[in-house]
Amino acid sequence: MTSRTLPSLREMLYYVGPGFIISVAYMDPGNWATNVSGGAEFGTALLWVIVLASLIAMGIQIIAAKLGIATGKGVARLCRERFPTPVVWILWAAAELAMIATDMAEIIGAAIGFSLVFELPLAAGAVLAGMSSFALLGVRTAYKRGFRWVEFTIMAMVGIISLAFIFEMVLAQPTASQIGAGLTPKIPNTSALYIAIGILGATVMPHSVYLHPAIVQDRRTRLIEANGDSESVHRRHFYLESADTVLALFGAMFINGAMLIVAAAALQGTGISTLTDAYVTLSGVFGNHASLAFGVALIAAGLASSLVATLAGQTVMDGFLDLNVNVWIRRSVTLIPSLVIVIAGFDPTRVLVASQVALSFELPFVLIPLLWFTHEEDVMGGFRNRTRTTYLLTVVIGLIVALNVWLLYSTLLGS
Repeated sequence: MTSRTLPSLREMLYYVGPGFIISVAYMDPGNWATNVSGGAEFGTALLWVIVLASLIAMGIQIIAAKLGIATGKGVARLCRERFPTPVVWILWAAAELAMIATDMAEIIGAAIGFSLVFELPLAAGAVLAGMSSFALLGVRTAYKRGFRWVEFTIMAMVGIISLAFIFEMVLAQPTASQIGAGLTPKIPNTSALYIAIGILGATVMPHSVYLHPAIVQDRRTRLIEANGDSESVHRRHFYLESADTVLALFGAMFINGAMLIVAAAALQGTGISTLTDAYVTLSGVFGNHASLAFGVALIAAGLASSLVATLAGQTVMDGFLDLNVNVWIRRSVTLIPSLVIVIAGFDPTRVLVASQVALSFELPFVLIPLLWFTHEEDVMGGFRNRTRTTYLLTVVIGLIVALNVWLLYSTLLGS
């Protein structure tokens, strides 16, 4: 069987999982805020930006998965092995900042969801979010035989989010002309340009690039044990992992697009910019079931993203420092700042924005090493990026980094 022979349904299902874990990074509460703002202000005009951002994300994540399949290692570990110690410490510090910022956004997003659905103060919602995140973490430690139960859990939560927005789309009833107009590239004005850059600039989350090479290792190890360590085995793995990634990120693209379309149908012209206001307005436009679905999906997105962020944090510390910290300790340490910020009464929307700024700061520290390692033949062997792939990846990464620098500058200037 060649690497590109069409798989049976059973074989394809075996490989489905890692891509869905990664897809959570593209539907976290930070994305919700951007999509809701874009739809509320400009209707479906920026739908094409979500599609473009999703296609870029697919390319980056496929390259990240290839690194893990080809080498058996992730970006963080390769940095530790190949870069000077001072550089490694700088990269680790930047990565940890991103992990904390990511987890903060996810917990706060889930806290908002709990507070809306159960009509609780935000602080109580944060406590519920924290307790739920610990319960989810139990899935990782309860099943020692493999990573599959974590994948099943994440896929179930992605399924909840998907069903919620299918329901929202049925209520919104967008027309083909509205969707078609949104897929036609255009920028209505400078305000729309800012949001469009925000969508593109947040295309790739640092923790998803660190995590993807790590979560393909379970299958890589099993394949080597069953079939031997050969390039053909790894190429088959890469082919099917690429399919898994594309499938999952197409799902994330649908969810992000649906958010924007529903916001366009219910919120356009209202001046709404927060998730709380969106929840209340959806209830008034489409009924209580619509706002309930929105709130439940937000909880699922926040909790799933928090679990993924914790796993990514473990990968970062183990890779950079060769230090395997207990996952419960890791969860506790990253949860404390989120709870403190919420209980102290900080504006959750501002905190979400600040977390995105921190992630923008970290992005070059992971994308540039990814580009470098996948270009090097002594690292990748026969999996080394082709020249045209390297050029295209360089342009894409340069664009993402430039947009994030611009967003960082604009945010700090406007604060």
